[in-house]
Amino acid sequence: MRLDSGDLIALSRSVRRILDDGGLTDVTIFASGGIDETTIANIIRSGAPIDGFGIGSSLTTSSDAPGLDCVYKLEEYAGLPRRKRSAGKATWPGRKQVWRRFKPDGRMAADVLSVEDDAQQGEPLIEVVMHGGKRLKPAPTLAEVRARAARDLERLPEPLRRLEPAASYPVEVSDALRRLRRRSRWTHGASAEAGWADLTRRKGLAPACAAHDVIRYGGRMLRHTPD
Repeated sequence: MRLDSGDLIALSRSVRRILDDGGLTDVTIFASGGIDETTIANIIRSGAPIDGFGIGSSLTTSSDAPGLDCVYKLEEYAGLPRRKRSAGKATWPGRKQVWRRFKPDGRMAADVLSVEDDAQQGEPLIEVVMHGGKRLKPAPTLAEVRARAARDLERLPEPLRRLEPAASYPVEVSDALRRLRRRSRWTHGASAEAGWADLTRRKGLAPACAAHDVIRYGGRMLRHTPD
């Protein structure tokens, strides 16, 4: 018996009673119709006699977060660390790595963000997979992708496996990265002049034009625009 609309909990109990009274105890009840993981969790908690669920739109679309606002930021230029300093959008400078620590039971414990040569305890998460527009190794197979997804899901701490957004996961910023951010404030001007000179040389621009060009392409690279 399929239920695809209305109060699924109340309807399932009514249908189950009718089926059982008619001796059809082996007939199962299947629910569908715009349901998602939250609906299913509520139905299970209620103890409703529903044996299976059909998930359609909620499985193939991302209705709760249909857009992903993501922008790449330049964190190193000409071998020197860079950072965006706009209010509410400030970034951490330099090339970075993330190390993940695990508990004795294999579950995730915490992540540490640092500069790439500041080795930390745990498993490094960032790896280079493409260089110069070419893959460095073959793409993983579907079976490998499935196995990795299952492994990472199993590693999630129990509070993060629940649907309720009540848990947090600790992410630390290392002392080395904090020191680099402080140094970047004082070297910002000197590195800007180096970046200006380099861009002038590469683009064949006059110095007066280059200053405006660097600001347009490099964000806050220069402290000011010369007249």
